[in-house]
Amino acid sequence: MDYIEQAVENMKGAYSCSEAVLCAFANAAGLDETTAKKMAAPYSGGRKIKCGALCAAELVLEEKFLSEGSSGFIAELERGFFERQGSLNCRELRSMGKMTCLERVRDAAVVLNDLL
Repeated sequence: MDYIEQAVENMKGAYSCSEAVLCAFANAAGLDETTAKKMAAPYSGGRKIKCGALCAAELVLEEKFLSEGSSGFIAELERGFFERQGSLNCRELRSMGKMTCLERVRDAAVVLNDLL
């Protein structure tokens, strides 16, 4: 199973949006799943304003490219996510009602996977 499929399956299970993405990509970020789940918890449900799935994808980039600097990668991630979703803000995304959280998890995972 690839990262994208794993993120989707995680979301269908007992994971929040942020946990679904970060746990799927934990290995790529050099994390174990337990640590990833703990790191992702504060970002679920848009608690940090941005979509939790997007925040988790940013965490993957921060962990993976720590020594190289992740800001350019994060800008690309946000640009790609915005093109797919129309916003980065969780509340806005929910009010737009175009897509589900599962679809946001998938889109965050697709854009992140392309960057890795």
